Amino acid sequence: MTSHVSRRGLLQSSLAAALLPSAPPAGVVVYGATPGGIAAAVAAARQGRTVILCEYEDHIGGIVSNGLTNADIGRKQAVGGLFYEFTRRVVRHYRQQDSGNPAQPNLKLCRDGYWYEATVAEKILHDLISETGGRIRLLLSHKLVEAVVARNQLTAIVLEDRRKPGATVRLNAPVFIDATYEGELAAMAGVPFRTGRESRAEYNEPHAGVIYMRFGTTTLLPGSTGEADNATQAFCFRFHVTNDPAFRVPIEKPAAFNRDDYKFVVDDIRAGRATTFRHVIQVYPMPNGRFELNSDHVHPDTGVPCESLDLAEDNWEWPTATPERRREIYQRYLTHNVGLIWLLQNDPEVPAALREDARQYGWHRDLWPTNNHMPRQVYVRQGRRILGDYVLTERDADLDPSLARTRLRPDSIGVIEWAFDPHGHHKYDPAHPGVREGYIFIAHEPFQVPYGVLVPRKIDGLLVPVACSCSHVAYNALRMEPVFMALGQACGLAADLAIAKRTTVRNVPTAVLQSKLVEQRGVVTFYHDLPFDDPAFAAFQYLGARGLNPGYRAEKAAPLTKASGAERLARILKFEGKSWTPPSAAADPLTAQDLAAWLKQAGYNSPASSDSRPLHLEAFATQVYRAIKP
Repeated sequence: MTSHVSRRGLLQSSLAAALLPSAPPAGVVVYGATPGGIAAAVAAARQGRTVILCEYEDHIGGIVSNGLTNADIGRKQAVGGLFYEFTRRVVRHYRQQDSGNPAQPNLKLCRDGYWYEATVAEKILHDLISETGGRIRLLLSHKLVEAVVARNQLTAIVLEDRRKPGATVRLNAPVFIDATYEGELAAMAGVPFRTGRESRAEYNEPHAGVIYMRFGTTTLLPGSTGEADNATQAFCFRFHVTNDPAFRVPIEKPAAFNRDDYKFVVDDIRAGRATTFRHVIQVYPMPNGRFELNSDHVHPDTGVPCESLDLAEDNWEWPTATPERRREIYQRYLTHNVGLIWLLQNDPEVPAALREDARQYGWHRDLWPTNNHMPRQVYVRQGRRILGDYVLTERDADLDPSLARTRLRPDSIGVIEWAFDPHGHHKYDPAHPGVREGYIFIAHEPFQVPYGVLVPRKIDGLLVPVACSCSHVAYNALRMEPVFMALGQACGLAADLAIAKRTTVRNVPTAVLQSKLVEQRGVVTFYHDLPFDDPAFAAFQYLGARGLNPGYRAEKAAPLTKASGAERLARILKFEGKSWTPPSAAADPLTAQDLAAWLKQAGYNSPASSDSRPLHLEAFATQVYRAIKP
């Protein structure tokens, strides 16, 4: 459903708003201290900007500090920059913790920094903020109440201190960043957005709309109409538990427990299909004797579990609901998810062996002590999705046969590698055994994210890295916290550029933005074989988005002939908007002398060279990048 928000409370140049207490002007205001918002704030602050980072909750980190702590990233070379720095800090933390222990159990369990405890993640995110020399001011427990828009430009926001009802503050800035999961600021400012699912026909997406598929397959099953609807995929909690009796807190029966919520789980148990705790709920071993829980999908080979922690349908109104209504949905989810674990541990119809297996787990005494050791936020897999200058769709993962990779985007600011992975939208229906409606998992090759997905239509002065511009299907490959951090970092750098160049974020020179990103080890082009610390990393990333080489391997040591070098340079210059006629094809080795002459012919101020040694691809990329980078 498309929505054009038009709130009566939207301020144009309201006298009432002008009289509100104002904080000192900031260069950038970020609303939403999610990992994406923190990355945006830190990136802008490291450029020297003052930033105000605002958050509705009383803590930072979003779902990452509330249980989602095994990073959903299959090919680690797809996300670098601040997220990779975050993972290096995780490694340092556990290496120090395991100092003196040759087994290094926690260092191993952190899996090179990509799995971590929620408390560790929250501390590292706080460290990133505090290390900016005071340039980031943090406002927790502040509710967004107004967006001030004049001539389609967002100029200020008004926040209410939730701890002091009625106490408000107005924040003015040239650039705002909405990093909430729901796109709260964008919607309040009047940005058009979508919720639910598009039809299969709207963007010609094979897997859009109402759909039944077995997990990990590509075959549409009966009932897959492809129709659009306003359903929101299921949420769940990412609980952390322990089986260490010294720290284990018993899991109690929720006051509103309803056994009927679990009738299909009970059916699986009665039929002998589910005989262990892990047949119903996924369990991931984490450092320091903790385990992360997640809902499980219906396994295509066993048909189990029919249902798990995902609670479909009860959250459909979440994306546009009030904070008060969201709290009610949060409680409903908490009752359901805790109730499922309690049932597996205590219900008399559950076999004793399964009950005993489930009872090994309890809440961890030291985790979330102010919230009964349970996460303070539910895992919002999808809220609003803005309509931006570019709408990312499933078709962006289509392969370009001429390059043996997905379509090149010279304005790329990130890469998506995770599968198209929306969870169920409707409750389990026995008429469709072995599947849950809307739950698909479809692999694809890595594809690039163009800058336009961050830039909302209609409203200037705003960037949106989390509730960004995607179709439903595409969003479910993008919606991973590492990608949110990558897009947040791009937003922070874009905000700095807009201010420095006195232009709008819509008109930021994307080539300049891209060069800043790649020189901070941000990934804009995927390569299997390009380490983050490679000396030629920036050159391969930047030129890769302009057709440096086909496929997904950098192959830095590949020798070049004049013919192959001319082909690559012509492709790069075409993306740069340059007209250059390559010389006649030749099998002779390409030299730095040849390349310098070609670049000069194309209008670049490339120093002449007398080096007649054959060039390999790394030297070619380094020389070209040095000449053409903005």
